[in-house]
Amino acid sequence: MRLMSVVIFVSTAVIVCLISFLILSRFVLGWSVVGLLELSTLSALWLYMVGAVVASRNREHITVDFVTQSLGSPRLRAAHDLAVAVIIFVLGLFFLSLAKDMIDWSMRRPQVTPGLGISLFAGQAALVAAAVLGLAYSLRDIILSAVAFMNSTKGA
Repeated sequence: MRLMSVVIFVSTAVIVCLISFLILSRFVLGWSVVGLLELSTLSALWLYMVGAVVASRNREHITVDFVTQSLGSPRLRAAHDLAVAVIIFVLGLFFLSLAKDMIDWSMRRPQVTPGLGISLFAGQAALVAAAVLGLAYSLRDIILSAVAFMNSTKGA
């Protein structure tokens, strides 16, 4: 989590500084600085993907909490949590599959950014990291939800 916090802080600072300088340089000074947009986009990609992993870690991914709040029984709530965890896991497998396909394609056709020549793997690594870590957290959620469901059936 500390590493993710550092990535979030650094990428946010880079985005703010680069976009501010980009706006200032283009509209006030009349300069066109090559590579600023590439770096800010790369930073934004890492920020979004690490933010998604943090949301998964904290179990704050998108859910319809109206359903959870309307369930009165602890057993039904535990079953609902388990169902959500399984759905997120299946979606995580799909995301990991897409990330693998993206890496396979880019291995056949390696590309770099036009201005600075940064390998597109720098951005793709954020997607792969998010897919792997998100899948790990969803597996954790399945285990915790299954344990909670088993405990709720013992009391019933």
